Amino acid sequence: MSQKVCIEQVEVRGAIPYIGMCEDSFGEMVPVWSMNPVVVMDWLCDAWRCRYNQIRSRRMKWNRDGSELIPIGGAVDLRSDKQVREECSWLSSVPSMILQSPNRIENTDWWSANKRRRTLKKKHRYPGSMPRFKKRDTDPMFVCWYNRGANAVFRKFNRHHGEIVIFGQNSRANNLPGRRGCRFEIHIRVRLSEDIQPYTSVGVHPRSGYVVFVNDPLPVTRSRTGRETGIDRGCVHNLALSDGTFIDLPKHKLERIDKEIRRRQKAQARRISRSGLDAKTYVREHRQSNRYQAEQDRIRGLYRKAHAIINDFQQKTTTNLVKDYDLIVLENLSLKNMGRKARKIEDPLHPGRYLHNGQAAKRGLNRALRSASLGGVRQKLEYKTRRAYASSLLFVDPRNTSRMCSVCGHTCKENRESQAVFHCKKCGFQLNADTNAAVNILRRGHEQLLAGPGGSGRDITVSDETTKNFGSSATVSRKPTASTH
Repeated sequence: MSQKVCIEQVEVRGAIPYIGMCEDSFGEMVPVWSMNPVVVMDWLCDAWRCRYNQIRSRRMKWNRDGSELIPIGGAVDLRSDKQVREECSWLSSVPSMILQSPNRIENTDWWSANKRRRTLKKKHRYPGSMPRFKKRDTDPMFVCWYNRGANAVFRKFNRHHGEIVIFGQNSRANNLPGRRGCRFEIHIRVRLSEDIQPYTSVGVHPRSGYVVFVNDPLPVTRSRTGRETGIDRGCVHNLALSDGTFIDLPKHKLERIDKEIRRRQKAQARRISRSGLDAKTYVREHRQSNRYQAEQDRIRGLYRKAHAIINDFQQKTTTNLVKDYDLIVLENLSLKNMGRKARKIEDPLHPGRYLHNGQAAKRGLNRALRSASLGGVRQKLEYKTRRAYASSLLFVDPRNTSRMCSVCGHTCKENRESQAVFHCKKCGFQLNADTNAAVNILRRGHEQLLAGPGGSGRDITVSDETTKNFGSSATVSRKPTASTH
């Protein structure tokens, strides 16, 4: 896993890094040195991406008729790191721990992507396209190995501040004339929220403004509490617990960011319409414009800010849930199916036309589902419960959890009067619909534990840790009621 910290300042010290050759006003190629932190960081990002794509070019894919394997990029680059330094002058001064990192990272990315595609094919889902080259438009970044202190050394100043030092040196031929030393240091000052644990590498994202320390996550320190909860995930209430507690995203912040994003996107759309060009032509002609790039960077920054708010909320919430509850029960939701478009309904009286299918409302629901990021809660709970003492996570069948009465068990569509109101038509029991669903989820978790790992429905899964911690059925109530939660 990893620890993410914010970049506060970047400073280059020592020798002036050599970043390559450039054409001057007379058309001659001249060497370029720079102490500008922005230029140096962009140079390292471009060098890392270039080396990554050179290694990626060695990969093969089947041609269209499936008769032979061909390189995914046409030309194959088999040069070693040493040969690349000698033939590409702008890569000669890149620190070795940065130039070596794409070898392993590209290999890991390739095989993990292929394994994911095979898994999706087995599930009869769209596997997506083959892994490709890293594009210039993506978030620029580079990775530097720690290698037992050989590079990317972290130094802590105080409780909330520290710096990462990356070492490099120019070759004698490329060192600036008149300068004695050839070694340079890049000091990346960062802001901390917790102590940095032992790490293997750092991933630097200069434009996004953060650094990632790659390390193993610490186990969540906790003791047995004897408490259990069922959780219903949704859009109105992000998390509804079976004890009646609601845990919601900071929607006022996200709505304010979303409003600003839409305002800027509408301004861009007006600019395109006034130009008289189609969208693709306008983007192709204006993508190098400083104004267009600045607007795109602002929009990307707003998206990053919204994602950071959601991630921070989920990290803190899931950690507190793991600390407070010995057993957490979730629905085994198929989020991909929930986010699909509505099916088209052809008009039998007018061929080529379609009837109203509620796609406009479904579009708004899909937008809310993406904003709620329900899959992120599950992913974080999975790895945190595995590393926490006496904490377990259970997944149960989600069918009819929101339509079934948690008191009498009567199930019908009419029980759910609205999004928030549950009113049983048989016994008259009333409760918030999300809380009622959470109680049903917890009940199904209890039934699965009593029946054993293989004694219930196909959609119910029990982890080994859950079976070990809750193997005895004597401590589990068979019929929990709404009044006990």
